Amino acid sequence: MNIRLGSLVRSAPQPRDPWEAEVKLAEPTSLRQQLLFVYGTGLAVGLHLALIHLYLWRSPAAFALFLVATLLFSTLTLALWHWVMPRLSALPFGSRLTWQVVISIAAFAILSFVIIEGNAFLFGGRSILRPYEGPDVTINISSLAIRRAPLIYFLIPIIPTAVLCVVGFNLHWWRIFVLQGRARELRDLAVSAQLAALRAQVNPHFFFNSLNSIAQLISTDPVKAEACVERLAAIFRYMLTRSQVEFVRVSDEIEFAEAYLDIERARFGDDLVVNSEIDDQARGMMMPGLLLQPLIENAVKHGISAKIGGGEVMIRAAVQAGDLHLTVRDSGVGIKGRESLFERGVGLRNVRDRLVRLYGPAYAPNIDSADGVGTTVSLRIPLRAAVMERATA
Repeated sequence: MNIRLGSLVRSAPQPRDPWEAEVKLAEPTSLRQQLLFVYGTGLAVGLHLALIHLYLWRSPAAFALFLVATLLFSTLTLALWHWVMPRLSALPFGSRLTWQVVISIAAFAILSFVIIEGNAFLFGGRSILRPYEGPDVTINISSLAIRRAPLIYFLIPIIPTAVLCVVGFNLHWWRIFVLQGRARELRDLAVSAQLAALRAQVNPHFFFNSLNSIAQLISTDPVKAEACVERLAAIFRYMLTRSQVEFVRVSDEIEFAEAYLDIERARFGDDLVVNSEIDDQARGMMMPGLLLQPLIENAVKHGISAKIGGGEVMIRAAVQAGDLHLTVRDSGVGIKGRESLFERGVGLRNVRDRLVRLYGPAYAPNIDSADGVGTTVSLRIPLRAAVMERATA
C-alpha cells in the first residue's frame, strides 16, 4: 500500500511572516545577513562611544575616528568568521575555544594598534610609541555642561541600543524563533506521517481477517455470508469517509466496532456474547480512530474462540480522573506472555504505537490477563485531546 506523504507535506502550515518566508531550515546564513548583523551591531557600539567622546572632548574628528574604527573592527570580525574560525572546526571544543580567543585577541590588538598609530601619523593624534611628555593640562567643565550631563547620558544610549536591539533581533533571535517553529512543524509532520502509516496498516489487516471470517460461512450458511459481506461493505464506506480524519467520536468508534462484531457473531452464533457500558458523557468525546476494533478482534480471536462454549466481550467507556477510559474485557482463556502481546500482531502493536506517539509512554495500553478467566485491555486518553463535540444540527 502506498502512503502519499506528499499530500501531508503540501498540507503543512505555510509561513505567514515575510521574515519566515526567507528562512530555510539548515540553510547557512547569507553574506548579506552577516554584513547587516556585524556592521549593524558594530555601528551601534561605535556610535555609543563616539557620541560620548564627542560630548566630552567636542571633537568631530574623534567622532569620525570612532566610526571608522568600528567599520574596521567589523570587517576584521567578518574576516575571522570566514577564513580563520572555520579552520579550527576540527579541534576539540576546549582547544577550539582557546585558539579562537587567542587569535581574536591578537588580531583585534594589532588592529587597534594600527588605528591609534595611523591617527597619530595622519592627524597628529596621540601615539603609543611616542607618549605625551608635555605639561599637565587643565580641563574646565562649564556649569552648563554639568547641568546637561544627566540629559546627555540619558539620550546617548537610546539610538545605538535601539539599533543593536532591532538588528540583533531580526538577524539572530528571529531566525532562532523561526527555525524552532519549523522544527516543531517538521516533528509534527513526521508524527502525522507515522500515524498515517499506522492507520494504513490496520485497513488491510482488518479486511483480510474479516474475509477469513466470512469465508468460513460461505459453505455452511450462505445467507449469513451475504449479510456479512454487505456489513463489511458498509464498514469500508465508513472507513473511506473517515480516512483523512485522525480523531472520531467514541460513539462512532463503538458503532464501527459493533459492525465488526456483527460479522463475528454470524460466525460464532450464541457462543459470542457482547455487552457494552458507555457513559453518555464519554460518547461525545473524541478519540483516535480504529483503536477499539483491534482490541475486540484480539478478544474474540485469542480469548473467546479458544474457549469451549464461547464467552463474553465487554466494552466500557467512561470519563474518570481527567481521562477518557476505554476498556475491552473478555471472559476467554487468558493470554500467556502478555508482556510481549503487543509485539505479536499488527493490530495491537498499532494501538500501542499510536497512543505512545500521540500522548507519550505514560498512555501506553495496560493488559491484565489470567488463565481461564480472561483478558482486560485498558486505554487512557487525556481529556485535553478527547474534546467534547457538541452537535450543531
